[in-house]
Amino acid sequence: MRVSRVGALAIGLLCLAILVVVIMRLHTPHSAGIAVAPPMVSQSNGNLVVRQDSPLEKRLSIQTVASVSQTHGLVLPAQVMTEPDRQVNILAPATGRITGVNVHLGERVHRGQVLATIAAGDLDQAWADDTRARATLDFARRAYARAQGVQAIGGNAVKDLESARNDLAQAQAEAERTQRRLQVLGARPGYSAQGQAPLVSPVDGVVSMTTMAVGENITDSTAIQMTVLDLSEVWIAAAIPQDELARLNGANVLKVSFDDFPGRSCEGRVVSFDPGLHPDTRRVNAYLACPNTDGALRPGMFLNATLDVPQDADVIVPKTALLMNNDRVSVFVETAPHTFRRRDVIISYDEGDDVRVLEGLSAGERVVTSGAILLNDD
Repeated sequence: MRVSRVGALAIGLLCLAILVVVIMRLHTPHSAGIAVAPPMVSQSNGNLVVRQDSPLEKRLSIQTVASVSQTHGLVLPAQVMTEPDRQVNILAPATGRITGVNVHLGERVHRGQVLATIAAGDLDQAWADDTRARATLDFARRAYARAQGVQAIGGNAVKDLESARNDLAQAQAEAERTQRRLQVLGARPGYSAQGQAPLVSPVDGVVSMTTMAVGENITDSTAIQMTVLDLSEVWIAAAIPQDELARLNGANVLKVSFDDFPGRSCEGRVVSFDPGLHPDTRRVNAYLACPNTDGALRPGMFLNATLDVPQDADVIVPKTALLMNNDRVSVFVETAPHTFRRRDVIISYDEGDDVRVLEGLSAGERVVTSGAILLNDD
């Protein structure tokens, strides 16, 4: 029993000594070598101050924002159409009965190809007149040559030579007149001698309209018999609304892609604008010329076109600078070295990797473009 009491007393003294040591350590000041570092971010009057040379500062990227004038892609309804000077209406060169139609609607034709033939009384008369005029001219040339020969040997009066020269001039004038008449009537070898006037295509293209049928009589030489479209190049007509007209200038670029032809596109400056608005749509058509050598683009096709419209200069910032919080968009603006303040901004439409800032920022201010999410002013 005595030994047990001594052991218990020793244990109690040991515990007391340990407690005294702990209390002394708690009241002993910390060594200068293990001082606690200051925080990386502190708040001051609503600003966030980042400690210089801290790991957080090294993760922040700061950029000066600038005011940039960019173009806006205005999407417009558009349609393929034939160029006005590539749509050729073909009229009959003379009245008469249609004896043959060599092409049909939608057929491709070539320049100089005979489209139809017409039995024309006017062509018969013109051919006969030309035959007589050529015969008269030949006789007048020979008569003038004889008169010159006789005059050279002194066997002819001067007036006889002058008379022969006059007859030759008249014969030449008549022959030229009858030749021009045949050209107007579209005369061709192999047709004119038979009294047939061929209807000839003046361009390469596609027959888009015809009213001709064998056996019909053409009584009006001003009536359109066929229409041929040259589709080697077409126009894209894009309809621009009235409220965008003030932004148009001579440098506007129109871009077109074709959903039905993947990989095919057309781009270039607008070649022409309508002089007035269409009363039913209150729009003006802008026209873009597109090559179409394969004829795949046909008049009447609908598509969308994009017109580059210049915009007023706006502040542009990278998307990485934006902080989203429900319906609020904000950025951190550097108000002083290593000092930042959160500011709400209003942005516009998507500009790729950048956005337009409509309100909240001015050109020349510096914003955090990377690492802003690491700053917390809550």
